[in-house]
Amino acid sequence: MFYLLGIEPGRALELAVLLHLGTLLSAAIYFRREIIEALRSVKEGASHDEGRRLLLFLLIATPLTGLIGLPLFLLAKRMAATFGEALVALTGIALILNGLLQRGRGDTIGARGASDLRLMDGVAVGLAQGLSALPGVSRSGITTTLLLIRGFEGEEALRLSFLLSIPAVFSAEMGMVLLYGFPSIEVRTLLLAVVASFLSSLLSIHSLIRLARRTKFWLLCVLLGVLSLIPLLAYL
Repeated sequence: MFYLLGIEPGRALELAVLLHLGTLLSAAIYFRREIIEALRSVKEGASHDEGRRLLLFLLIATPLTGLIGLPLFLLAKRMAATFGEALVALTGIALILNGLLQRGRGDTIGARGASDLRLMDGVAVGLAQGLSALPGVSRSGITTTLLLIRGFEGEEALRLSFLLSIPAVFSAEMGMVLLYGFPSIEVRTLLLAVVASFLSSLLSIHSLIRLARRTKFWLLCVLLGVLSLIPLLAYL
């Protein structure tokens, strides 16, 4: 979008990262109870096992995301053009295939929840999330897909994906400011953009969670997969 507005592609990538501040705030507010429960688990210990597993999951996944995401971000910024189309396609196709697989297997797939989180879940999802540093690659799409592959129930996969965005986006924001400083954009314009990002993200989270509860999740996966492929039409 910034590129269409005439902003240099490398700078557009920085601004796109900064605008994710709105998505961070929306996820933090929407999932405030889960965040509080995870933080309480540090003090309460075994009585908050699910919160402790969630916190460990986030602590493992986030640095691994940075390990993969930072060099990819720097590479994408240097190339300053369309990059990662193949991964965009893979994410969309994987979501569609997962949806069809769930439809075929019915209720026998996707039984895991937050209480079943393991070390390798954090490792796998953290590494996958790092790929979203490439322009056009959906962070929520790629993490949700991998969580589904690892056997998590649909709504839980979405919830964990959104929770993952909080430390990941915060780390990306801090890293970008340290590397490049604050972007040269009018404060009022930036604030309006962040507010718009916040409101649209809050609505999206709420809508997707409700859809996951009320709609057959395989159908939602197929829909999200098709939507994630739409940006590729620009390259045809």
